[in-house]
Amino acid sequence: MATACGWVAGLLFAPPVDQVARGCAIGILQWLVLKQRIPSVWKWIPSTAIGWTVVGVSIGLFALSTELSFAMAALLGFTTGAAQWLILRREVYWAGWWPVISVVAWTTGLRVFPAPPLVGVMPGAITGIALELLLHFARRARPVPDSADSTHGLHPSD
Repeated sequence: MATACGWVAGLLFAPPVDQVARGCAIGILQWLVLKQRIPSVWKWIPSTAIGWTVVGVSIGLFALSTELSFAMAALLGFTTGAAQWLILRREVYWAGWWPVISVVAWTTGLRVFPAPPLVGVMPGAITGIALELLLHFARRARPVPDSADSTHGLHPSD
């Protein structure tokens, strides 16, 4: 949902400001979801914004076109996923798959829901499910919440 809402936020602005707003909004909204699960996740916001806007959009504007083509979606997926990987690699095993997942998510989003307000729905679903799976393979032990049922002696992830 965070990714889809971030995508829609970009629609409120005219090009090329829309891409800057989109990258920042996606990063901020994803951060709101991740801040309880990943330590030092504040870095997610600048990583996402830089990966999307500074690297992805900048390269795309010079090498491709301003419209969201299949190639542009793949480029944005890769640059954003690679920037986010810099945070995930310290937090979860299998983080190397994140840029690939991001490319698949954004290129699929363009093909399944090509209408501008809906493009972010599929990437949000794919990356959300994938991130949930990756977080089950955290490099650090997650603390047991205070509200956990201690009578069974199980960690919530067991």
